[in-house]
Amino acid sequence: MNLTQKESHLLLRLGFLPRGWAAERLRELGAEAFVEEQLHPESIPEDPLAQRKLERMKLIELSPRALARVDNGEGRARVQLLRRWLVRNSRSRRRLAARLTGFWANHFYVPADPAAHRHADYLRTLETHALGGFRHLLFAVARHPAMLVYLDNDSNVADHPNENYARELLELHTLGVDGGYGEGDVKEAARALTGWTTHPRTEGGFYFDPDVHDTGPKRILGHAFPAGRGIEDGLALLDLLARHESTARFLAYKLSLWFVSDDPPASLVEKLAAVFQRERGEIRPVLRALFASSEFYAAAGQRLRTPWEFLSAAVAATGAEFLDDWVLIDALNRLGQPFFGWKTPDGYPTRAAAWSGASGLLARWQVALELAQEADSDPDGGWGVLSHLEDRVPTARTVGDWVKTASRQVWGRAPAGERLAALVDYASDGRGPDRPLTTALAGRKRGGLYALLLAAPEFQWI
Repeated sequence: MNLTQKESHLLLRLGFLPRGWAAERLRELGAEAFVEEQLHPESIPEDPLAQRKLERMKLIELSPRALARVDNGEGRARVQLLRRWLVRNSRSRRRLAARLTGFWANHFYVPADPAAHRHADYLRTLETHALGGFRHLLFAVARHPAMLVYLDNDSNVADHPNENYARELLELHTLGVDGGYGEGDVKEAARALTGWTTHPRTEGGFYFDPDVHDTGPKRILGHAFPAGRGIEDGLALLDLLARHESTARFLAYKLSLWFVSDDPPASLVEKLAAVFQRERGEIRPVLRALFASSEFYAAAGQRLRTPWEFLSAAVAATGAEFLDDWVLIDALNRLGQPFFGWKTPDGYPTRAAAWSGASGLLARWQVALELAQEADSDPDGGWGVLSHLEDRVPTARTVGDWVKTASRQVWGRAPAGERLAALVDYASDGRGPDRPLTTALAGRKRGGLYALLLAAPEFQWI
């Protein structure tokens, strides 16, 4: 199926490749209805293979006590969490929900937790609220033990206020570094959040301890917080931040970075910020506006896939299966983006400058070769990876048609000029685009052709 450039661009930015179910569904519904369906993932029947894979990942659903009875339970659960993330981003039909969960996980960043069950629950919380209201999501994050422990708010008490979470709440989660707050606001926000801690016997793990809360009067962003209150201080603070115009602009900007380009147009950011405020922080209307905007479609080819996005797309293109856990972990490590391995609360960078160095690109080429040519050449998965290119490679009469069709399905467009000539020269053994495509030739060349397609700039930049 030959999609238009706009159709391919939309699918690529939503996390799909321009082929298969997604391409057919987009053509059937049209762009607006396709986006609307993706905004309501519960209405989309899941891909059967993806569903089976997800249903087998039971360890991440166990309680801490039950997981402790499993041999190496935390370690195995952590790997299952990684594999679940990969399935949702490479095989699921609910790809926008997965992409947006990834956005929030990077925005409200918490690195991989030694307690895998806690990190799994945190990611499920983000997934649950990903397409809802920002206010609800902010409240859920603020009360989650993973965030409370990571940024030390579990030890934030009146006698010794800990400002770590309050600072990141204002700088990274809501207003942004230029959002109009000062050092005094950080200190007062920390006082408002004293007593917000954890307890193993509460539902969800959150506990407010009134005995260590600062009940004195506070003033934050010009708003008076009267004395004598308890948990209401923190709730009022979160509500104030969720409704603030700086939060609207900051989130509009970050969503544009994630889905549009490294330097999103100011016109788009202002448009999305206005929708955010008008709709009281509801995310779906913001995304509708984003995916319908001219600025979004004008940004085709301007965003470099992050290593994680590259791996997910490469798995989708090849149908690769990681037979050994360490091979998957090693691939992400070599690509430079270990699974939630960033050490600071600002989350992994998304701009191209962070990932376009020579070593990073070389790692991508190596992984492309492993997922395509090496995995396809060994039917027993001796490399720890088994690809299913026979299910992905299109049929064609000639090598020229074969190369063009495969390129459209992987890149979203067909190559031309010297790029087309080089790919045809490889696939035809130098005999040109009109060489008949035999089964033997396709079997011999498909792994190398797909490795070249995955390593090419056309696959890296979407």
